[in-house]
Amino acid sequence: MAAVTYDDALAALQEIFEDLEDDLDGDGGELSADSKLIDLGMESISLVYLISELQQSYGLGDALFRKMRDENTMLVDMTVDDILKSVVELSLKASA
Repeated sequence: MAAVTYDDALAALQEIFEDLEDDLDGDGGELSADSKLIDLGMESISLVYLISELQQSYGLGDALFRKMRDENTMLVDMTVDDILKSVVELSLKASA
């Protein structure tokens, strides 16, 4: 598997986010690098779906969830940038 670029991960995240827009609370906020996932108006199940879809898109298995657990990171505390950097990092490890 080839390593994922930040821009590729962002494009995938934007596509997933657009698919979820109907499920968002309120206007959903604007998707930007410094947006906290919780501020995008997503319910918990939608956040889990978003991460699962990203993992599946890049063949990461459950690596992103495991990384968050190992680092004791709460999904709601993460920014879009945190997620994208993690996807890139994990894809680099997987392609090595």
